[in-house]
Amino acid sequence: MLYLYLQFPALQLESLTSETTVKLPIAVVDEKHQIVQCNKQATELGIKLGMQLGTAAGLCPNLQLIPYQIDAQQQALQSVAQQLYQVSSDIALDPPSGLYLRLCNMLALYQGINGYWQAVTAELALLPYQYFYATGGTPFIAKCLARLQLNSVSDNVSSSFEIVKRSPLNATELDTDIQQQLTRLGIHNLGQLLNLATAELARRFDSRLLNYLGQLRGDFYHALNYIQPQQGFSRYLELLYDITDTKGLTAPLSSLLTQLEQQLTRANARCHQLQISLFFRAKPALLLEVGSAQAESSAKRWLTLCQHHLERLMLPEPVTGLKLKVHSFTRPQQLNDDLFQPQQGNVSALQLVATLQAKLGNAAVTGLNLENQHWPELASSQHSPLMSANQQIAALTLRPAFLLAKPLPLNETIEINSGPERLCQDGWQLHAQRDYFVGRSKTGQWLWLYRTPEQRWFVQGLFS
Repeated sequence: MLYLYLQFPALQLESLTSETTVKLPIAVVDEKHQIVQCNKQATELGIKLGMQLGTAAGLCPNLQLIPYQIDAQQQALQSVAQQLYQVSSDIALDPPSGLYLRLCNMLALYQGINGYWQAVTAELALLPYQYFYATGGTPFIAKCLARLQLNSVSDNVSSSFEIVKRSPLNATELDTDIQQQLTRLGIHNLGQLLNLATAELARRFDSRLLNYLGQLRGDFYHALNYIQPQQGFSRYLELLYDITDTKGLTAPLSSLLTQLEQQLTRANARCHQLQISLFFRAKPALLLEVGSAQAESSAKRWLTLCQHHLERLMLPEPVTGLKLKVHSFTRPQQLNDDLFQPQQGNVSALQLVATLQAKLGNAAVTGLNLENQHWPELASSQHSPLMSANQQIAALTLRPAFLLAKPLPLNETIEINSGPERLCQDGWQLHAQRDYFVGRSKTGQWLWLYRTPEQRWFVQGLFS
């Protein structure tokens, strides 16, 4: 067996600061007021992991603090695992900051450990997180060496076991009380501990120590819960600072859309709809649905559509975080363009519809279907844009470009140019007939008029 362990020392902090230009020292503080994560600027000023908040504030008065959030850490770790699932099948979470990857069934696919590691590092390069790594014959050996920042991959299991013997006890999974007991006995590294007789350890310590050593050597089975691939896409991003203007959401949203594009590209897929959730401190989350009639995979294209929606949005209060979710993917459509057809533009009809819907709203963009009716207000109906519709056009005379939503009574003198043309509903009943004319007003406007059997005149439409 061969395992790879990846440790990410600053997941929450790097997920917040990856898309910002903030150059201030920043640190993440847990509930015990200890520094658990810090950026490069803070490290250069003497801030260290495990340091108490008071000491850190004395060294760096302008240190920016972020409370540690286990949910944000877990979501970031899950997103890394889903990213690596594209190149490695057996991945297990080791919260709050580590991943186990089983390599033995992947080396043949990548023709050795070097090819496999190149595929893994290519995926990790797409993410903003720093990491430490190591390989070993058991999960605990790989984790222990990664904690020591060995940063080496090798399929030589015996060599990694010899290296781990020199590891200090604080790099192991042993509880603090067991480490203190071993230190009082003069045992300071794993090599000294492994040389002790099992019976002597069983007499002095409880089963926790023996179970750890058994799993470290590989004598005991180490069960790992391997993840399953997620359907669709889901990422949450907490903002480093509150955003009061929708234009400020462009940078963090672009980061999430880039991750979506990477996953869609690897899956050779596209998506029709996004769900963007905006989170606030006091107000409930605001859900924004962005759709595209033509399935898209480009982050740039999706960002344009999202910006059109955000332009029409009024924020109830500053945004503290946002989440991007896609429920399902679809395969790209096959394009059957005519080789000899001249190029009309870079935007397809479906992309144009999506842009108009994003700017004007879905209800404002519709298609037109011709109905088997004579009266103009019943001769057409609306449907979804670009859907197949009845295109049978009756052999009728000239029709106006603009129909009034409701016919208006004629209140001026009109010069009749052509007509009449009799249209009737309900089996040519006398009370339902209309005689249509084309006339011109005194201002020169061409009108489409009709006369009822009661000799009343109405304006039905306007010619352009």
